[in-house]
Amino acid sequence: MVNIKKVLVKGYILLESLFALSLLSMLTTIILFEVDKSRKEHTELLHQAEVLNVAKMAYDSEINDLQINGVSVKIVKSETIIKIYDNQKEVLKLEFK
Repeated sequence: MVNIKKVLVKGYILLESLFALSLLSMLTTIILFEVDKSRKEHTELLHQAEVLNVAKMAYDSEINDLQINGVSVKIVKSETIIKIYDNQKEVLKLEFK
């Protein structure tokens, strides 16, 4: 004869272990997803800071097109507006009144 109590206890331990493992894997996946998302946002912020630094250098040097460190900046000036472009995308627009 088989002792039913021992078999049920082993089954519950196995079920609890599988549940704990699945919970741990879900939490790990969520944490890794958020870390990856945070790194992408941080990289984008660093790129934007680099664009603004290059734009400041170009403006101070009175150069309309400047390319440094893989960042290409174009400055368009008029009497009342200064526009800064990064690869044909407008980054900053300043209007003077």
